[in-house]
Amino acid sequence: MEDKRLEERGAMPEVPHTEAQPHADAAPAAEKRPESRRRFPTTGDLFAMLGIALGAQVVVGLLGMLFSLFAGYSWDFNTMEPQAVGKLVAALYFVSMSVALGGLLWYRRARGGRGRWARFSLRGLDPAMLLWAFVMMCAVGVVLEPLFVLLPELQIQVGRGFWTILSLVLFAPVFEELICRGLVLGSLRARYGVTIAWVVSSLFFGVLHGQPVQVINGFVVGLVLGYVYIATDSLWATMILHALNNAVAYLMLATGHENTLLIDLIPGRALYVAVYVVALAVFVISGYMMWRALQRMKAEEKNRAGA
Repeated sequence: MEDKRLEERGAMPEVPHTEAQPHADAAPAAEKRPESRRRFPTTGDLFAMLGIALGAQVVVGLLGMLFSLFAGYSWDFNTMEPQAVGKLVAALYFVSMSVALGGLLWYRRARGGRGRWARFSLRGLDPAMLLWAFVMMCAVGVVLEPLFVLLPELQIQVGRGFWTILSLVLFAPVFEELICRGLVLGSLRARYGVTIAWVVSSLFFGVLHGQPVQVINGFVVGLVLGYVYIATDSLWATMILHALNNAVAYLMLATGHENTLLIDLIPGRALYVAVYVVALAVFVISGYMMWRALQRMKAEEKNRAGA
């Protein structure tokens, strides 16, 4: 009965949620075994994993460019049809992320990482959790707008059409969630606990996107996705939310508004200020509640480790 009561207090009660159940192997064991300081993942492992993920994209991109040049095809995206760009980018992305995921799994095993690394549960299909998280991600975009104004505009070449949609709405959510939430967050949680895993995996997710706007937005959105994964113990939820976020981004891109901010779309400064205040309130309140919930989970993990 005591274990059951602990599990029921794992999720955040103040926002729409499902019951969180800490992983059995998630308790930080560093306090119990001195040798655990050398266990996977170390700080060096994280940099190596980031290098594998980014390096796979660079290497596959270069090989694709060389193949195109030898085959007599143009590599200038500006001269290609948008649909052709979309097909090429989708193919390169699928291959590069497949290589990245395979390389990361191999590296994890070689460094002693063991156990289940990707978790799926029907709790991840909870409509209340998905709705709350999507609203939170929308609020993040609004709250960060003043910072985005100071950064270089986003420059992306992903093309248009079916293959671009497939790449953004299917390939990216699947591969990036398997890597960032499944492999990175799961590995970090097993050694360092829930809070460090939540923050560092979100930073990993942001850096993986490269450009300053994407790094910052990806980090904060990654915090939302990371919390959802921890609370639901399911990648289904984060993949769905990631796909929804990218679908909105594609709609903005397809209509020529990829660098358009909400302040440019809302007529009247007073209305924009009202929307911003509401978004900021959602961001602050939900962020505080996420933090409280994660602190409770951290305390429960320590109790389990000491039992």
